[in-house]
Amino acid sequence: MRTVLHVGPSQSRGGMGAVIQLLVATPPDGWIAEDLASHSDGGTIDVLKAWWRVRKTLKSRLERGGVDVVHVHTATRWSWRRKVGLIKIVQRFNVPVVLSIHSGDFDRHCKERGPEVHRICSSVHTVVLTQRWQEKLSPWLGDCSVIPNPVPEVSLSSNRDRNMFLLMGRSNPMKGQDVAIEATRILRAKGHDVTLHLGGVEFSEPGIVGHGWVSGEAKEHLMSTCGTLLSPSTWEGLSMSVIESMARGMPVLTSTASEGVFEKSGMIVELDALAFSEAMLTVMEEKVWQRMADAGPIEAEPYHLANVIPRWGEVYEEVIQ
Repeated sequence: MRTVLHVGPSQSRGGMGAVIQLLVATPPDGWIAEDLASHSDGGTIDVLKAWWRVRKTLKSRLERGGVDVVHVHTATRWSWRRKVGLIKIVQRFNVPVVLSIHSGDFDRHCKERGPEVHRICSSVHTVVLTQRWQEKLSPWLGDCSVIPNPVPEVSLSSNRDRNMFLLMGRSNPMKGQDVAIEATRILRAKGHDVTLHLGGVEFSEPGIVGHGWVSGEAKEHLMSTCGTLLSPSTWEGLSMSVIESMARGMPVLTSTASEGVFEKSGMIVELDALAFSEAMLTVMEEKVWQRMADAGPIEAEPYHLANVIPRWGEVYEEVIQ
Protein backbone atom coordinates (compact mmCIF):
# COMPACT_ATOMS: atom_id res chain seq x y z
CA MET A 1 0.00 0.00 0.00
CA ARG A 2 1.21 3.50 -0.86
CA THR A 3 0.59 6.55 1.34
CA VAL A 4 -0.68 10.00 0.33
CA LEU A 5 -0.38 12.76 2.91
CA HIS A 6 -2.96 15.56 2.58
CA VAL A 7 -1.83 18.96 3.87
CA GLY A 8 -4.41 21.74 4.18
CA PRO A 9 -7.27 23.03 6.34
CA SER A 10 -8.56 19.52 6.95
CA GLN A 11 -10.13 20.35 10.32
CA SER A 12 -11.49 23.79 9.39
CA ARG A 13 -14.98 24.80 8.39
CA GLY A 14 -15.72 25.36 4.71
CA GLY A 15 -15.63 23.63 1.38
CA MET A 16 -11.89 22.96 1.24
CA GLY A 17 -11.95 21.23 4.61
CA ALA A 18 -14.94 19.14 3.57
CA VAL A 19 -13.18 18.03 0.37
CA ILE A 20 -10.01 17.03 2.23
CA GLN A 21 -12.03 15.03 4.75
CA LEU A 22 -13.73 13.14 1.91
CA LEU A 23 -10.42 12.39 0.18
CA VAL A 24 -8.83 11.20 3.42
CA ALA A 25 -11.80 8.97 4.25
CA THR A 26 -11.93 7.39 0.77
CA PRO A 27 -8.44 7.09 -0.77
CA PRO A 28 -7.96 5.40 -4.15
CA ASP A 29 -7.53 1.63 -4.28
CA GLY A 30 -4.06 0.65 -3.13
CA TRP A 31 -3.55 3.84 -1.15
CA ILE A 32 -3.65 4.89 2.50
CA ALA A 33 -4.47 8.54 3.26
CA GLU A 34 -3.23 10.68 6.14
CA ASP A 35 -3.72 14.38 6.81
CA LEU A 36 -2.00 17.28 8.54
CA ALA A 37 -4.08 20.34 9.41
CA SER A 38 -2.39 23.55 8.26
CA HIS A 39 -5.07 25.93 9.54
CA SER A 40 -7.22 26.47 12.60
CA ASP A 41 -10.54 28.26 12.87
CA GLY A 42 -10.25 31.23 15.18
CA GLY A 43 -8.16 34.36 15.41
CA THR A 44 -4.70 35.24 14.15
CA ILE A 45 -2.95 33.53 17.08
CA ASP A 46 -4.77 30.24 16.39
CA VAL A 47 -3.81 30.39 12.71
CA LEU A 48 -0.15 31.12 13.51
CA LYS A 49 0.00 28.28 16.04
CA ALA A 50 -1.40 25.89 13.43
CA TRP A 51 1.19 27.12 10.93
CA TRP A 52 4.10 26.64 13.31
CA ARG A 53 2.79 23.22 14.32
CA VAL A 54 2.29 21.88 10.79
CA ARG A 55 5.81 22.86 9.69
CA LYS A 56 7.30 20.89 12.57
CA THR A 57 4.93 17.95 12.17
CA LEU A 58 5.44 17.75 8.41
CA LYS A 59 9.22 17.55 8.78
CA SER A 60 8.88 14.88 11.45
CA ARG A 61 6.47 12.82 9.35
CA LEU A 62 8.69 12.95 6.27
CA GLU A 63 11.75 12.01 8.30
CA ARG A 64 9.99 8.82 9.39
CA GLY A 65 9.51 7.92 5.71
CA GLY A 66 6.75 5.93 4.08
CA VAL A 67 5.07 8.92 2.39
CA ASP A 68 4.84 8.44 -1.38
CA VAL A 69 2.95 11.63 -2.32
CA VAL A 70 2.14 14.85 -0.48
CA HIS A 71 -1.14 16.39 -1.63
CA VAL A 72 -1.21 20.10 -0.77
CA HIS A 73 -4.47 22.07 -0.85
CA THR A 74 -4.35 25.85 -1.33
CA ALA A 75 -6.44 28.97 -1.78
CA THR A 76 -4.90 32.45 -2.22
CA ARG A 77 -3.23 35.12 -0.10
CA TRP A 78 -1.92 33.73 3.22
CA SER A 79 -3.10 30.23 2.36
CA TRP A 80 -0.83 30.31 -0.69
CA ARG A 81 2.12 31.76 1.22
CA ARG A 82 1.88 29.06 3.88
CA LYS A 83 1.62 26.30 1.27
CA VAL A 84 4.64 27.58 -0.69
CA GLY A 85 6.70 27.15 2.48
CA LEU A 86 5.35 23.64 3.04
CA ILE A 87 6.00 22.64 -0.57
CA LYS A 88 9.64 23.66 -0.18
CA ILE A 89 9.92 21.45 2.91
CA VAL A 90 8.47 18.47 1.04
CA GLN A 91 10.74 18.98 -1.95
CA ARG A 92 13.82 18.87 0.30
CA PHE A 93 12.81 15.28 1.05
CA ASN A 94 12.40 14.50 -2.68
CA VAL A 95 8.76 13.48 -2.25
CA PRO A 96 6.43 14.27 -5.19
CA VAL A 97 3.88 17.04 -4.61
CA VAL A 98 0.35 17.30 -5.97
CA LEU A 99 -1.06 20.82 -5.58
CA SER A 100 -4.84 21.32 -5.59
CA ILE A 101 -6.07 24.86 -6.27
CA HIS A 102 -9.46 25.45 -4.61
CA SER A 103 -9.85 29.23 -4.78
CA GLY A 104 -12.43 30.89 -6.99
CA ASP A 105 -10.33 34.02 -7.42
CA PHE A 106 -7.01 32.39 -8.24
CA ASP A 107 -6.92 34.28 -11.53
CA ARG A 108 -6.69 37.54 -9.58
CA HIS A 109 -3.98 35.96 -7.44
CA CYS A 110 -2.04 34.98 -10.58
CA LYS A 111 -2.20 38.53 -11.92
CA GLU A 112 -0.61 39.73 -8.68
CA ARG A 113 1.95 36.93 -8.17
CA GLY A 114 2.26 35.38 -11.63
CA PRO A 115 6.01 34.63 -11.72
CA GLU A 116 5.93 32.96 -8.31
CA VAL A 117 2.82 30.94 -9.20
CA HIS A 118 4.43 29.76 -12.43
CA ARG A 119 7.66 28.80 -10.66
CA ILE A 120 5.92 26.79 -7.94
CA CYS A 121 3.37 25.13 -10.22
CA SER A 122 6.11 24.13 -12.67
CA SER A 123 7.79 22.12 -9.90
CA VAL A 124 4.68 20.16 -8.83
CA HIS A 125 1.68 18.42 -10.40
CA THR A 126 -1.08 21.04 -10.32
CA VAL A 127 -4.78 20.19 -10.32
CA VAL A 128 -7.70 22.56 -10.87
CA LEU A 129 -11.42 22.00 -10.36
CA THR A 130 -12.96 22.53 -13.79
CA GLN A 131 -12.13 22.78 -17.47
CA ARG A 132 -13.06 26.45 -17.28
CA TRP A 133 -10.42 27.03 -14.60
CA GLN A 134 -7.84 25.12 -16.61
CA GLU A 135 -8.41 27.42 -19.58
CA LYS A 136 -8.43 30.55 -17.45
CA LEU A 137 -5.28 29.74 -15.47
CA SER A 138 -3.20 28.08 -18.19
CA PRO A 139 -1.09 31.21 -18.91
CA TRP A 140 0.33 30.93 -15.37
CA LEU A 141 0.01 27.24 -14.51
CA GLY A 142 0.96 25.62 -17.79
CA ASP A 143 -0.01 21.94 -17.98
CA CYS A 144 -2.37 20.86 -15.21
CA SER A 145 -5.01 18.22 -14.54
CA VAL A 146 -8.74 18.77 -13.99
CA ILE A 147 -10.47 16.88 -11.17
CA PRO A 148 -13.69 18.24 -9.62
CA ASN A 149 -14.70 18.28 -6.00
CA PRO A 150 -16.41 15.03 -4.98
CA VAL A 151 -20.00 14.73 -3.80
CA PRO A 152 -20.52 12.30 -0.92
CA GLU A 153 -23.29 9.73 -0.93
CA VAL A 154 -26.51 11.71 -0.41
CA SER A 155 -30.21 10.91 -0.44
CA LEU A 156 -32.91 12.28 -2.69
CA SER A 157 -35.81 13.94 -0.90
CA SER A 158 -39.32 14.49 -2.19
CA ASN A 159 -40.43 16.30 0.97
CA ARG A 160 -39.35 19.77 -0.09
CA ASP A 161 -41.07 23.13 0.34
CA ARG A 162 -40.66 25.21 -2.84
CA ASN A 163 -41.22 28.39 -0.79
CA MET A 164 -38.14 27.67 1.33
CA PHE A 165 -34.73 28.78 0.07
CA LEU A 166 -31.30 27.90 1.43
CA LEU A 167 -27.90 29.55 1.30
CA MET A 168 -24.95 27.59 2.71
CA GLY A 169 -21.68 29.44 3.24
CA ARG A 170 -19.38 31.01 5.76
CA SER A 171 -20.00 34.57 6.85
CA ASN A 172 -18.20 36.42 4.09
CA PRO A 173 -19.42 39.18 1.74
CA MET A 174 -18.27 37.18 -1.30
CA LYS A 175 -20.87 34.50 -0.51
CA GLY A 176 -23.64 36.99 -1.30
CA GLN A 177 -25.79 36.71 1.82
CA ASP A 178 -26.77 40.35 1.41
CA VAL A 179 -28.12 39.65 -2.10
CA ALA A 180 -30.17 36.67 -0.88
CA ILE A 181 -31.53 38.59 2.10
CA GLU A 182 -32.59 41.56 0.00
CA ALA A 183 -34.15 39.30 -2.65
CA THR A 184 -36.20 37.60 0.06
CA ARG A 185 -37.31 40.96 1.44
CA ILE A 186 -38.44 42.02 -2.04
CA LEU A 187 -40.63 38.92 -2.42
CA ARG A 188 -42.10 39.18 1.08
CA ALA A 189 -42.90 42.86 0.53
CA LYS A 190 -44.91 41.77 -2.51
CA GLY A 191 -46.89 39.30 -0.42
CA HIS A 192 -45.06 36.06 -1.26
CA ASP A 193 -44.75 33.71 1.71
CA VAL A 194 -41.10 32.73 1.28
CA THR A 195 -38.48 31.84 3.86
CA LEU A 196 -34.71 32.08 3.53
CA HIS A 197 -32.52 29.79 5.65
CA LEU A 198 -28.89 30.80 6.07
CA GLY A 199 -26.35 28.15 7.05
CA GLY A 200 -23.17 29.78 8.33
CA VAL A 201 -24.67 33.11 9.39
CA GLU A 202 -26.48 34.18 12.55
CA PHE A 203 -29.35 36.42 11.50
CA SER A 204 -33.04 36.76 12.27
CA GLU A 205 -36.00 38.71 10.95
CA PRO A 206 -39.44 37.66 9.68
CA GLY A 207 -38.93 35.19 6.84
CA ILE A 208 -35.15 34.97 7.28
CA VAL A 209 -33.50 32.50 9.66
CA GLY A 210 -29.76 32.47 10.25
CA HIS A 211 -28.73 29.15 11.79
CA GLY A 212 -25.05 29.88 12.30
CA TRP A 213 -22.61 27.17 11.25
CA VAL A 214 -24.48 23.91 10.69
CA SER A 215 -23.30 20.33 10.33
CA GLY A 216 -24.53 16.82 10.96
CA GLU A 217 -28.27 16.44 11.49
CA ALA A 218 -28.95 20.19 11.28
CA LYS A 219 -27.32 20.42 7.86
CA GLU A 220 -29.05 17.26 6.68
CA HIS A 221 -32.45 18.65 7.69
CA LEU A 222 -31.93 21.89 5.76
CA MET A 223 -30.54 20.15 2.68
CA SER A 224 -33.46 17.69 2.69
CA THR A 225 -36.38 20.07 3.23
CA CYS A 226 -35.55 23.39 1.54
CA GLY A 227 -36.81 23.77 -2.01
CA THR A 228 -34.00 25.63 -3.79
CA LEU A 229 -30.38 26.53 -3.10
CA LEU A 230 -29.19 30.10 -3.61
CA SER A 231 -25.53 30.73 -4.44
CA PRO A 232 -25.08 34.45 -5.25
CA SER A 233 -21.30 34.28 -4.80
CA THR A 234 -18.87 36.81 -6.21
CA TRP A 235 -16.56 33.90 -7.03
CA GLU A 236 -16.35 30.16 -6.50
CA GLY A 237 -13.85 27.45 -7.33
CA LEU A 238 -16.46 24.70 -7.49
CA SER A 239 -19.16 25.16 -4.86
CA MET A 240 -19.69 22.05 -2.74
CA SER A 241 -23.18 23.21 -1.79
CA VAL A 242 -24.15 23.62 -5.46
CA ILE A 243 -23.02 20.18 -6.61
CA GLU A 244 -24.38 18.48 -3.48
CA SER A 245 -27.76 20.18 -3.99
CA MET A 246 -27.83 18.96 -7.58
CA ALA A 247 -27.11 15.41 -6.42
CA ARG A 248 -29.95 15.69 -3.91
CA GLY A 249 -32.45 16.86 -6.52
CA MET A 250 -32.61 20.45 -5.20
CA PRO A 251 -32.60 23.15 -7.92
CA VAL A 252 -29.91 25.83 -7.73
CA LEU A 253 -29.94 29.54 -8.49
CA THR A 254 -26.38 30.77 -8.84
CA SER A 255 -24.33 33.71 -10.01
CA THR A 256 -22.00 33.38 -12.99
CA ALA A 257 -19.38 32.11 -10.52
CA SER A 258 -20.91 28.63 -11.03
CA GLU A 259 -21.26 28.92 -14.79
CA GLY A 260 -20.51 25.65 -16.55
CA VAL A 261 -21.24 23.48 -13.51
CA PHE A 262 -24.75 22.57 -14.71
CA GLU A 263 -27.08 23.04 -17.66
CA LYS A 264 -30.62 22.10 -16.60
CA SER A 265 -30.36 21.79 -12.81
CA GLY A 266 -30.93 25.47 -12.14
CA MET A 267 -30.45 28.99 -13.44
CA ILE A 268 -27.53 31.39 -13.76
CA VAL A 269 -28.72 34.73 -12.39
CA GLU A 270 -27.34 38.25 -12.57
CA LEU A 271 -25.67 39.16 -9.27
CA ASP A 272 -28.40 41.52 -8.19
CA ALA A 273 -31.14 41.25 -5.53
CA LEU A 274 -33.98 42.07 -7.94
CA ALA A 275 -32.75 39.52 -10.49
CA PHE A 276 -32.51 36.86 -7.80
CA SER A 277 -36.00 37.68 -6.51
CA GLU A 278 -37.41 37.22 -10.02
CA ALA A 279 -35.55 33.92 -10.43
CA MET A 280 -36.82 32.73 -7.04
CA LEU A 281 -40.38 33.48 -8.13
CA THR A 282 -39.83 31.55 -11.37
CA VAL A 283 -38.41 28.44 -9.68
CA MET A 284 -41.32 28.32 -7.25
CA GLU A 285 -43.56 27.30 -10.17
CA GLU A 286 -44.12 23.57 -9.84
CA LYS A 287 -43.29 22.54 -13.41
CA VAL A 288 -40.13 24.66 -13.54
CA TRP A 289 -38.98 23.43 -10.14
CA GLN A 290 -39.64 19.77 -10.96
CA ARG A 291 -37.79 19.95 -14.27
CA MET A 292 -34.68 21.31 -12.55
CA ALA A 293 -34.97 18.88 -9.64
CA ASP A 294 -35.14 15.90 -12.00
CA ALA A 295 -32.06 17.07 -13.92
CA GLY A 296 -29.89 17.53 -10.82
CA PRO A 297 -28.92 13.94 -9.98
CA ILE A 298 -28.13 13.21 -13.63
CA GLU A 299 -25.91 16.26 -14.07
CA ALA A 300 -24.21 15.60 -10.71
CA GLU A 301 -23.00 12.16 -11.83
CA PRO A 302 -19.46 13.32 -12.81
CA TYR A 303 -19.02 14.73 -9.29
CA HIS A 304 -19.92 11.52 -7.46
CA LEU A 305 -17.24 10.31 -5.10
CA ALA A 306 -17.01 6.93 -6.83
CA ASN A 307 -16.21 8.67 -10.14
CA VAL A 308 -13.75 11.22 -8.73
CA ILE A 309 -11.56 9.09 -6.46
CA PRO A 310 -10.12 6.82 -9.22
CA ARG A 311 -8.93 9.95 -11.03
CA TRP A 312 -6.87 10.89 -7.99
CA GLY A 313 -5.37 7.41 -8.03
CA GLU A 314 -4.26 7.98 -11.62
CA VAL A 315 -2.60 11.30 -10.71
CA TYR A 316 -0.79 9.82 -7.72
CA GLU A 317 0.52 6.93 -9.78
CA GLU A 318 1.67 9.34 -12.47
CA VAL A 319 3.70 11.55 -10.15
CA ILE A 320 5.57 8.68 -8.51
CA GLN A 321 6.71 7.19 -11.81
